[in-house]
Amino acid sequence: MTLKFNVQSTALLLIDFQRDFLQGEVLQTVGASDVLHKAEKVLAVARAAEIPIIHTKEVHREQMVDFGRELDGAEPIHCLENHPGTNFHPALYPIDQEFTIEKRRYSAFFATDLDLLLRGLKVDTLIMMGTLTNVCVHYTAVDAHQHDYFFYVIEDCCAGSDWDAHRSALKAMEYLQQKARITHLDFVSSVTNLKLPPCTV
Repeated sequence: MTLKFNVQSTALLLIDFQRDFLQGEVLQTVGASDVLHKAEKVLAVARAAEIPIIHTKEVHREQMVDFGRELDGAEPIHCLENHPGTNFHPALYPIDQEFTIEKRRYSAFFATDLDLLLRGLKVDTLIMMGTLTNVCVHYTAVDAHQHDYFFYVIEDCCAGSDWDAHRSALKAMEYLQQKARITHLDFVSSVTNLKLPPCTV
């Protein structure tokens, strides 16, 4: 599928690509090993195209005063500040001129300055990938929709808590915006086909 978007008003949002999620150190995810190399390709293409890139990281205080109801479900204690597993995965680590957002809840919009950042960048379209499909990716997509952003989710660059939950979340996101589900190849080919300035690196 060929995507139609304006590079100048589009941002790539990497949601919680952290060691706790991708390396199974605290939370088990499905498909994480396949996701990683595809996400690396997407990130490389976005960097070459100079698309604004935003990385989110879930972080909780060691005193655990900001988990709220998060531990009422199936998730164990995770993403405590100053713990190695909370850090970004080294293969997808932010570089200079990329933006980072720390969050306490599932949605990257909740109690953060993400919306303010996007408006400052004059972004109206988000291309999302990350973990977990059925939790933070899904809730961020819902809030993006409710903030009137267009969004795409790169489904083969997302890892869920299990396959049923992963697929159900993707279906729910597509219910909000038709054709929101894309693959990493859709993104790579669409960006590659744009008339971009030659790379001077």
